[in-house]
Amino acid sequence: MKTKTSIHALIQLLDDPNVEVMEHAKRVLLNYGDEIIPELEKIEDASLRDPVQMENVASILKALRFQRVKNLLSEWINDDEKDLMKAVYAINAYQFPDLNIQDFVMKFQDLKHSCWREMNPKQTSFEKIEVLNKVFFKKFEFTRVQRGYSSPFEIYLDSVLDTKEGTDLSIALIYSLIAQSLDLPVYCVVSSNHRTPIVLSYLDQTGLLPILNWGIHNNGVLFYILIQEKGLIIDPSNLKEKYNQEGLPEHKSQFEPSPNTLIIKRYLTDLRNSYANYAHLRHKMKDIEDLLILF
Repeated sequence: MKTKTSIHALIQLLDDPNVEVMEHAKRVLLNYGDEIIPELEKIEDASLRDPVQMENVASILKALRFQRVKNLLSEWINDDEKDLMKAVYAINAYQFPDLNIQDFVMKFQDLKHSCWREMNPKQTSFEKIEVLNKVFFKKFEFTRVQRGYSSPFEIYLDSVLDTKEGTDLSIALIYSLIAQSLDLPVYCVVSSNHRTPIVLSYLDQTGLLPILNWGIHNNGVLFYILIQEKGLIIDPSNLKEKYNQEGLPEHKSQFEPSPNTLIIKRYLTDLRNSYANYAHLRHKMKDIEDLLILF
């Protein structure tokens, strides 16, 4: 029975000299699941004068929080809808365990509202992206990190929304989530080839492609948006030429919206690689690798 008394009793047993008793107490606490996290947090706060108990509680809390993230991501993978916001939130909750999804979504609202105020139904698809670019890159001053390595906090959207500095992928994710919330068909294009730039695709929903006739089969994409160049709009033929000039192999996946599962897998991969850059954070790589195994 998950009473406060039973939780406290099990916490005391984590310091039992009998290894079997200690392991049993740990298993029971972990089986209780994340619903006991609030009570454990209270116990942790009250354990400042008992470092052994505080360490034991912190260990269980860490395991339960990770178990919660893993469960959220597993549920997302098995969900037909695969809402991108939910998956990004689950991963951000790994680094920021006190973050709830309502507060996470609210962090997008000022940006969304500023874009919405400057858009109107008479604007073309191109004009709406120009508005989004003005708000995103000029008013809010989102900037991509240009050095060779990145901090995890330049990948986690929760911190990027605060600092306005992120990687190509984190900036592209925020951009696409804002655009989609405004009913603009903007989707990330990522590749397993890390040499291939991350771009955004704007799907043709108004039948303009036959009129524009870009000259190549463009998989229903009206145009692309280059995050690396503050939202520069580029047509499909120019993007293909750009890739040819850079010696990149051509794959269909480089020119069409990526499945959300691939986007999240790339997001986790970037996080794992980022943790590798910092000796004091490398222990987190194992957790990220455990999440990648889900895919």
